[in-house]
Amino acid sequence: MKSLILFRHAKSDWDSGFEHDNERPLAGRGKKAARTMGSYLKAIGQVPDSAICSSAKRAVDTLARAIEAGDWQTTRRVCDRLYEAHPSDILKEIRKEPDSTETLMVVGHEPTMSETLAAFTGGRARFPTACIACIELGIERWRDAQFASGQLAWLVNPKVVPE
Repeated sequence: MKSLILFRHAKSDWDSGFEHDNERPLAGRGKKAARTMGSYLKAIGQVPDSAICSSAKRAVDTLARAIEAGDWQTTRRVCDRLYEAHPSDILKEIRKEPDSTETLMVVGHEPTMSETLAAFTGGRARFPTACIACIELGIERWRDAQFASGQLAWLVNPKVVPE
C-alpha cells in the first residue's frame, strides 16, 4: 500500500513586491505554519520518503521549511507542471515516482489540492493554507495510481496542531 500526502502551500504574502504570481513569498504566518506541519509529521511518524513540489516560490519555501523543522530525510523535486495544475497533471507526476517510495508528498495550490483529494477519494474537504491530507492507495506501484481508488486516512489543519 502507498500513501499520498497532499500539502497546500502555507499562507503567502500578498503585500510583498513580486512581479509574477509564482514569485509570491510566504507571509510570516505561513513560515510558522510550514515549520509546524513539518514538525507535526515527524512527531506522528508520517514523514514522506519523497516530495514533488510546485515551482512557485511559496510552495518551494513551504516544503523547505517543513523539511528543516521536521529534520526529514526526504528527496524532493520541483515540477513546473504543478503550478496552475489540474488533478490529471498531479496524477501524471505521481505515476513517475519510483516504487521504492512508500509515502509521497505533493506540495501545491488550491483549488488543485482539494480537487485532487476529491478525484482520489470521492469526498470533498476544505483545504486551507498549510493543510495536509493523507490518502491511502491500495497499490504496490505508483504507475498503477488512479482516481477513485483512495481512502482519506487523515486531514490536518495547522490551526489544530499544538505548537
